[in-house]
Amino acid sequence: MAKLLDNGNFLANNLRELTWSGTLVWEYSRTQHHDFLKLPNGNVLFLSRFVIPREEAIALGVNPDNLRCPKLGATHIIEVRPIGPGDGEIVWQWSPLDHIIQDFDPEKLNYGAVADHPELVNVNFNLASAECRPDGRADWLHANALDYNADTDQVMVTVRHFSEVWVIDRSTSIEEAAGHAGGNAGMGGDLIYRWGNPRAYQRGTAEDQRLFWPHDAHWIPEGLPGAGNVLIFNNGAEYPGFERGYSSVDEVALPADGHGYRLNEGAVYGPNEVVWRYTAAPPQAFYAERGSFAQRLPNGATLITHGPASRILEVTREGKNVWEFVVNDVDMLYSHRYAPDHPGIQFLLAARQAATAGEPLARSAFNLYETDGDLVYNKENCGQEDTEGRFFLHIVPERVDDLPRERREFGFDNLDFDFFARGALFDGKCLATVPLPDYAIASIRTGQFVRGEGEIWRADFAVGGGAPPLPAR
Repeated sequence: MAKLLDNGNFLANNLRELTWSGTLVWEYSRTQHHDFLKLPNGNVLFLSRFVIPREEAIALGVNPDNLRCPKLGATHIIEVRPIGPGDGEIVWQWSPLDHIIQDFDPEKLNYGAVADHPELVNVNFNLASAECRPDGRADWLHANALDYNADTDQVMVTVRHFSEVWVIDRSTSIEEAAGHAGGNAGMGGDLIYRWGNPRAYQRGTAEDQRLFWPHDAHWIPEGLPGAGNVLIFNNGAEYPGFERGYSSVDEVALPADGHGYRLNEGAVYGPNEVVWRYTAAPPQAFYAERGSFAQRLPNGATLITHGPASRILEVTREGKNVWEFVVNDVDMLYSHRYAPDHPGIQFLLAARQAATAGEPLARSAFNLYETDGDLVYNKENCGQEDTEGRFFLHIVPERVDDLPRERREFGFDNLDFDFFARGALFDGKCLATVPLPDYAIASIRTGQFVRGEGEIWRADFAVGGGAPPLPAR
């Protein structure tokens, strides 16, 4: 898997950030599996697998008759702040083992009635059916996807072998995330919401189950139809006796209540019905037993990836298939659609233009190219430190009369690389594009200001004057 970042780089499996040409920018040597994402603060949130020996699992209240494997496997959620090109600092983490309950061994402190504590994780749920992996661990949770809601500071994790999605409060400190109090929801690291399978907290039967080994649960982003709802690829597979046998894509409206979620005493977490669902006709004609993804598009349609079949289709709200693409010779397909105005796409297009434009007009802290009627600024190997401050670009015309009247008193035409003031296409101030002016250029002056503290570098160079000027436009 790889995800396109706003700066045109890719965040890839094994926690590596790569440029579009394959240069390694950052990596972090920590076991990571399935999913990862970059948070708005620049940190990386990821799933990390860990195992504990059988004896330790039994000490936590695991029924030894249910643990057929020599180890119990589970998942941490870890947030790391990148440091340098090859290190990071863990600034937040969450472990399910800090929030477990069991009704098997009354001698243990975590003994209790599972149905009375839906905020906790039953350490014995489905454990008897958990398969042993080659490394000897019981695949207990099999978390497979992460999402982050910046408005509520909450994390959503898809837990396949529980057939649930969980919501966790990230506003907690590391200490609070390991406890039961604190954070915006006041519940520490306990589950503030769960949905899909009330059997997991002993409040339901097979008739109440809504999810079947799901993947890719995520909040629909702001600005898209259904924003704030959750979109889930509901695979339809599970352990014998509970599998559904067909796949669907389900859109769900959560019962949010401030930073918490409504749950009546003794009841199960809602909703009972979905807002929207895609299935084939007949339903069994569309079945992806593993992997697979869904994504809401700006036009209201949904992009669906059938992972095992390496098939991508776009379906309307009415369920009509309006586009399809099949990738051959791929064991499992992961896909995501990026809009043309996505900053990462803009960066890649401009970088490609620059790469084919020949020698830059100037080489300094950044390179400046003239291509297709635009001036393209491209900072290679751009890091977070390059995104602070404000870059400027001053263009001096051959003839002062070419200046707009309102700008003549300044002596130059200030085409500023400032997103809000000038509307330049930006990506973390590592790339920008502005149209060339309609006159011959004598010289260009560039620089950067940081937090209003002054110019920290400057490059002056001429594209006119002594050299043949650029042609008037």
